[in-house]
Amino acid sequence: MNQKNFHLYSTDDFILDEDFRKIVKESGFSDRLKELLERLPEKKYEINLAVKILQSLQVEDFQQISQRKAELWDNIIQEQKRKVRFFYLRVAASLLLFLGIGSALFYIANPKIKKEIAIVNEPVLNNSTLVLADGKKVSIGNKQSKIRYSPDGASVTINDTSGIVQNVRNEKFNQMIVPYSKYATLQLSDGTKVWLNAGSRLVYPPTFTGKYREVYLQGEGYFEVTKNATKPFHVKTDRMKVEVLGTRFDVQAYSEEITQSALLLEGKISLSSLQNAMMTQEQVILKQSERGVYSGITNRFITEEISHPENFIAWTYGYINFNKEPLESLLKRISRYYNIKIKLRSGMASFQISGKLDLKDDPERVLKGIAIISKMKLLKKEGGYLIKD
Repeated sequence: MNQKNFHLYSTDDFILDEDFRKIVKESGFSDRLKELLERLPEKKYEINLAVKILQSLQVEDFQQISQRKAELWDNIIQEQKRKVRFFYLRVAASLLLFLGIGSALFYIANPKIKKEIAIVNEPVLNNSTLVLADGKKVSIGNKQSKIRYSPDGASVTINDTSGIVQNVRNEKFNQMIVPYSKYATLQLSDGTKVWLNAGSRLVYPPTFTGKYREVYLQGEGYFEVTKNATKPFHVKTDRMKVEVLGTRFDVQAYSEEITQSALLLEGKISLSSLQNAMMTQEQVILKQSERGVYSGITNRFITEEISHPENFIAWTYGYINFNKEPLESLLKRISRYYNIKIKLRSGMASFQISGKLDLKDDPERVLKGIAIISKMKLLKKEGGYLIKD
């Protein structure tokens, strides 16, 4: 394995590390694993738990039938009863979402009730999909989906034309699943507006009851929260929690990324880690135009001041605005939005680029423009594009 900061790794970091997964997948991995354990005796528990979870998941193409997934989840829960339970339950949930197995659970601790949210995970989605409380799926063929809930959550309007009525129960949730190359806007029952970027999922109750308004995000979402001082608004990802009273902010929480972040455009929010549930909670208060970035390696936040915060939410208006952004980062955003594969073969990954892209343009035209600006060549390859010196 390459030299890495393994002494900073948690169980989920080992699970998500490609080199570590390759070792576990090999038939004769014991020698290499033994070597790693000797180098990191203080990480013995984390390494062994990561191995156990990965071995349990090694089914062809990671496709498991419902009974197998239920058994696996039960085994993980039983294991954690003897250890730091709530932290690693979240690790398991994060892992299942990351691998795209088919379903998973967000496990939420609440003083009054423990809620389990079943996450319906479609292997391939061509259209945005609204999943109602009773499990009914509504496929939306438009590139942009617009969803609006009535104050009681029972009536749902789609793209200002079709209406759906659902039975609202406190323990049930709705989901909005947005595939790559699509995006969606939602108005929740409390009036809060949410924009979901390509490759994102939002889990939320049809109507908010209890002490908090809580939603669960995977991917990227921009929020304009309706003010309600008596019922704070929370956005939870698999790694962090954003607490709000009334504000505008953007959250990036893609499972395949090492970092997750929140950018405050107006108001006030606090960030805390969900990876250190049994430890002292690190809490970061963001001021306007500040961005908090959480690292999955260090389990810590760093904050930075953003000079042009509106650039980060330009996708909600149908374009990407970027200012001195590393080329590699920009290509990753374009790849996600258009759902195309882009390979960069160059020593200029950190080359900074500025400009504005209309997301309604053909992706090849967009990439040609980037290639010209960066003085490189664009080649169309089977299954995607190659940009090289």
